[in-house]
Amino acid sequence: MGNWLRACNIPLLLGVMALAVILAGGFVRINDAGESCPDWPTCFGTLGFDVSEADQAAWYDSTGEYDSRGQNHRYTSFEIFTEWFHRLLATGSGAVVLAGLFMVYKNREELSDENWFAAKTALIIVLAQGGLGAITVRVDNDSWSVVLHLIFALAYTIWLFYWWLIWLRDVDEFPEWATLSSTISSEEKKNFGVFTLGALPALLLGVWIATGGGGSFNTGCSVGWWQGWPLCQGSLIPDIMGNIAVFVAWIHRVAVLAVGIWLMKGYFDLKKRLNGKGKNLQLAFGIALLAFILNILVGASYVILAASQGFPEILSLAHLSFGTDVVLLLGLGYTICHLNE
Repeated sequence: MGNWLRACNIPLLLGVMALAVILAGGFVRINDAGESCPDWPTCFGTLGFDVSEADQAAWYDSTGEYDSRGQNHRYTSFEIFTEWFHRLLATGSGAVVLAGLFMVYKNREELSDENWFAAKTALIIVLAQGGLGAITVRVDNDSWSVVLHLIFALAYTIWLFYWWLIWLRDVDEFPEWATLSSTISSEEKKNFGVFTLGALPALLLGVWIATGGGGSFNTGCSVGWWQGWPLCQGSLIPDIMGNIAVFVAWIHRVAVLAVGIWLMKGYFDLKKRLNGKGKNLQLAFGIALLAFILNILVGASYVILAASQGFPEILSLAHLSFGTDVVLLLGLGYTICHLNE
């Protein structure tokens, strides 16, 4: 147990916290609480989350800033807590980054310059994330800000695993599962980079659907079996002219199909090229592909079940989780290649 409490595992802890922040953000969204703390960094001008409806009304009246759902919309303490806790996790992540940066600086004579660079970059990214969080609040969780926030969160998480592996290498504890021949690393690094970036559009379009039009984009392709999925508005190619919700939902379906076929071909091509070698890369890509396929089923269930019981938002959170895993696993494969070149 003691080995896991060593300073070299600070980036791993941060990576876990970053994933928790992403899921907490998703939990905020499914509870429709994205504007439950309308100011930043405070929440209705306070540091807490137990803000009464009367206090909310007083804050709105004093600032002249009202919720996008109307001047009289109010939040429960639980809804406010979800956003407050999301911010608390993000703030805690920043504090741990500072601790990691201090530990690297303190031991800089024994550690590599690459480690010091990774620590400083992690701090820059987490500060940028905080800034984006503030912007997201200011623009009332507009889709573009949520998408940009998620992109930075994914980049930050991948960077943290990179930093962790560098630190382990510096203390001669580089894990066997991350070890790869330099030949394979050089040959596959670009491929994993391309697949990591290529998997992003399907995920980001999904986020756009989940947040666009105040959530109304979810019904862009309609709901229910056949009419809403696998078809879109009862057609393979719906009328997308003049209806942004239908357009985004249908483009998302097309992107998922294209990326799914591309990833499947990429996995079997990788397996053929490696011919029994680089099993860690095969495993990372294989799990990413499995997560992608499972995510298609989760997305389909979300649309189909909505016809009878309303949108099951827990599936929306699972949808975000699986989509995130795909990008992070492919990004981890890229990181392993980079560190073994």
